[in-house]
Order: sequence, then C-alpha cells, then structure tokens
Amino acid sequence: MQTHAPYSSFESSSGETGDIATKTKILVVEDDKNILNLLSAYLESAGHDVVVHQDGQAGYRAALTDSFDICIFDVMLPHRSGTEIVEAMRKHGSVTPVLFLTALGAETNVLQGFAVGADDYVIKPFSPRELIVRIQAILRRSQIANACRKNVLEAGPLKLDAEQPTCNLSGQSIPLTPYEYKILRRLLEQPSRVLSRGQLIALLYGNDVAVGPKAIDVHVHNLRAKLGDENGTMIETVRGFGYRFSLAGEGGRRIS
Repeated sequence: MQTHAPYSSFESSSGETGDIATKTKILVVEDDKNILNLLSAYLESAGHDVVVHQDGQAGYRAALTDSFDICIFDVMLPHRSGTEIVEAMRKHGSVTPVLFLTALGAETNVLQGFAVGADDYVIKPFSPRELIVRIQAILRRSQIANACRKNVLEAGPLKLDAEQPTCNLSGQSIPLTPYEYKILRRLLEQPSRVLSRGQLIALLYGNDVAVGPKAIDVHVHNLRAKLGDENGTMIETVRGFGYRFSLAGEGGRRIS
C-alpha cells in the first residue's frame, strides 16, 4: 500500500491547492486535533471558510443546521459517528457533498461509506494535495448539479424543467407541446411582465413567418386548459396587447 508523507509535512501554500473556482464554506469534523488543525490551515490557505469540530454530536448539529458547500467527516468520532451524521443529513434531504477521511480502509467500510451517501472516501494516511484535488472534483460536480437544479423554474404550484417539455403541477406531470412549453417558460422567466402577441409569435415562429395573433390565442387557450380551471387563471390576458403570468390571476381575465 502506498504511504504518504506524515501530516507534519502539510504544505499551507495556496499555490499547491489547485483551482477551486469560488470561495467555499467547508465543515471538517475530525477528533485528531493535529490533523484537524493542519487540514484547516491547508484549506484556509486556499481562501476557504472552514468550520471545525472534534466531537460527532457537535458536527451533527452543524451539518443539520448550517449551510456548507462540502463536509469532511472522520468515521470514528466521539458520541456520534461520521456515518450516522451523513445518514441523518440524507434523511433530512440534504444534498451537501460529503467526503469521508478515515483510517477505516477495509472494503466493507468503503462500501458502507458510499452506501450512506458519501461522494468520496479517502483513507488515512493521505496526501494533502490529492485530498484538495478530490475536493475540487466534488465541488465541480456539485456546481453542475446546482446549475441543473436552477434550470427548474418554480412559481406557486408550477415547476418547469428547462430540459424537458413537461410541467409539474402540484406533483402531477403535465405534458406540453413545444409551443405551449415555450410560452409558459417565457412567461415564468419574466413574471408580471406583459408579453405581446408579436413577441410570442417571434419566439415560436421567428420573424420571417406570417402568423396571425389568433395562433397565440389558441396555444394559450390549450395551455390554460391543461393547467385546469384554477391554475389556468395564472396566465392573464392583457387587453389589446398580450399575456402575462401572475399568481394572483383570475380566470384569464382581461385587464385594461
């Protein structure tokens, strides 16, 4: 088995940490004070905020009550194990990335770590440089996942996925035509802003196709029908101009 340099040789130069794109807040729970202090210094030298705890119960409270970009846990901790902390986080719906840093290197331990929801598992003794690279990789994946989640537009009971022509209404999936999807997405992106029929025609058909305003009215009528009598009211008609999205809508009423 490859051995790494002793922990006393940790380098704290930010030049050795690679490129973590933005400043992150990191929770480290480790009962070995020397490792905790050195790891904290190494991460802080890279410009990140680090919260540290030596006790599993304190780490548990922090993980479930505060917001972090990534958590690093030892497995064997006093009062509450790292495994228990991660299990509790996942049961509470937390998607915060987790890395286990532990001396437990048996295959069963590693498999258990991933089974409870860890994103990576590093065995002591470890290379500080390798650990930072692993943290960077986890953060990049997390940023991509967060960006995907942000692609979901939400307004009241509506959720609209940026990648799928489907509307989720109070937990029920409603398929939309491509035109209905584009109209609803544009309205949700700019809530309370009135969009003219001309703007919606350009959105759906482009500027070089001769399409009458009635085509937009038909799409909106069908979209309202799919949303239902109550929720269809969120798409309001603005007389003589176009449409807007409002959670206070009243039956697609006309507005002067």
